[in-house]
Amino acid sequence: MFLGQPLPDLDPAPARSGARPRLRVVVAGEFRSGKSSVINAILRQPVLPMLSRQASRPAFLVRHAWEGAGAVLLHHGSGGTEQAAVLDETTDFGGAGLCEVLVKAPHIEGVELVELPFPCDGQVGDEARALMAGADLLLWVSIASQAWRLSEKAILSQLPPMRERAVIVLSRADKLRCASDWDRIEERVQREAGPHFAAVAFVQAGRETIRAAAADDHAWATSGGQILADLVAERRRRMAPETPSLPADPPHDTHRASRAVAARRQEIEQVAASLAGLVCGGLTGPDGGCLAFGPERHRAAQLAPAIRSYIDGQGALEAAAGAAVEETTLRLGPHLLLVIRPASSGLAFLLLRQDRTNMALAQTALRRIAADGLPEA
Repeated sequence: MFLGQPLPDLDPAPARSGARPRLRVVVAGEFRSGKSSVINAILRQPVLPMLSRQASRPAFLVRHAWEGAGAVLLHHGSGGTEQAAVLDETTDFGGAGLCEVLVKAPHIEGVELVELPFPCDGQVGDEARALMAGADLLLWVSIASQAWRLSEKAILSQLPPMRERAVIVLSRADKLRCASDWDRIEERVQREAGPHFAAVAFVQAGRETIRAAAADDHAWATSGGQILADLVAERRRRMAPETPSLPADPPHDTHRASRAVAARRQEIEQVAASLAGLVCGGLTGPDGGCLAFGPERHRAAQLAPAIRSYIDGQGALEAAAGAAVEETTLRLGPHLLLVIRPASSGLAFLLLRQDRTNMALAQTALRRIAADGLPEA
């Protein structure tokens, strides 16, 4: 299917009574840029076929469903709908304009992922531009080794200003030769595409990596899908208040608690490993202890008491403003220091190289690190 033809059932769906509207994440990019791989990385499962069949490929809409997961619905421009038996590289879409896929993926509950097919001739229709411009979050996919070509800039320049809700995702990062290539490409994309995107993210979502991500958090983090899922969740939180939290689980036994602590520590290390330009970071508790991480983690232990003293000294400012200082950003020479105080008894911080820092990704990662506080020893 070529954009410019009608896309059925892609108007905003009315919210159910008492429910929050779904966040629409539009995944777009030039022909064969890796859009399906990006969605599969977010889902942490190989749902969408990754082999492009331009003559018959529709737009895709993927959402979580507790019931009916696995259903593949083909919507035609005439208003008809049929169910496909399977979704893979051999699926006959029968000219359908939209393929709706229901999956079991609770981490994207309340979100709909829309993949727009792009013609190989690069001609983008008015409807495609309208869908991108109206997205709650736009993920523009570009091949890392060819990132941000003039043709891509021409397409994005036709959209209204939407930098704060747009991220450029560099696909096939596993094909780059070395880490220095990542740094060089990220620096160039931030410099040249900065007016269009609030963040740059890398994805290395080969088939085996995506399959492994289903049960392996490290593989998910390595694929780049985890940080994108975090960005989607953060965007959803900003759009509407959080739903009331569920009652706390009953206390675990000692062995289960130990496993939970180990898992928490591993999670922090995985999140930290995804940050370009990280020098060190720390998470402190009420007793002053500091869980340090990052390439120069020894510096975190030295920074922690100084940061605590600085934050405690903001009492006068808080009293004058009538509110607590929850987040602080300091420029320290070539570095940026980000600090979050998730609770009165603790804080979390990141020290990053300013020239390599992606603020949106760093802030999202820091909130995730701070979310559950310092694990008990």
